[in-house]
Amino acid sequence: MSVSTAFVVMHGDTPAAGAPALQVALDAALARQTAWVRASEYDYRWDEYNPGKVWRLMQRRQGPDGKGRRFSWTQYAVHAVDSLTEAAR
Repeated sequence: MSVSTAFVVMHGDTPAAGAPALQVALDAALARQTAWVRASEYDYRWDEYNPGKVWRLMQRRQGPDGKGRRFSWTQYAVHAVDSLTEAAR
């Protein structure tokens, strides 16, 4: 990633937020996802879908006794872009 790399939180195909650092973008996407669901009922992880370029948020609902089920992708992803101007195109 270049010095001018920015990160864009995507909700489906719609940009939702921009961030100067990957961790900030990942945290923002997770916060948006958990704003409407009980985070304690789900496990979350990040899938590096396209290494160094796209991270997709995955979740699974906890089953009986806290045992997890299969992970599935949420609508949230983080994309690395050369600049926020590029993301606006």
